[in-house]
Amino acid sequence: MDNTDKKKSGFMQWLTEDDSPEIGIASKEPIGDYFKGVQTEFKKIQWPDKEQVKSEFLTVVIIVAIISVIVYFIDLGLDKIIGFIKG
Repeated sequence: MDNTDKKKSGFMQWLTEDDSPEIGIASKEPIGDYFKGVQTEFKKIQWPDKEQVKSEFLTVVIIVAIISVIVYFIDLGLDKIIGFIKG
């Protein structure tokens, strides 16, 4: 084993290996094939219906409102406590 083999053994050899995944931009496939794959996967998406979107939107709005009220009362309480301590 000469010096060049020693430099490429172990960690350095592992570091320089080309083991990038064979998908997406990281691969060496043409960009057109990549976008054809994206289009194929995009067709597999199952979009929610209008009623599901409304229901989940309403749920998020209610949860945000509840958390906002909780944070408001915590802030109000801490303000009173700090005001009491300051005198």
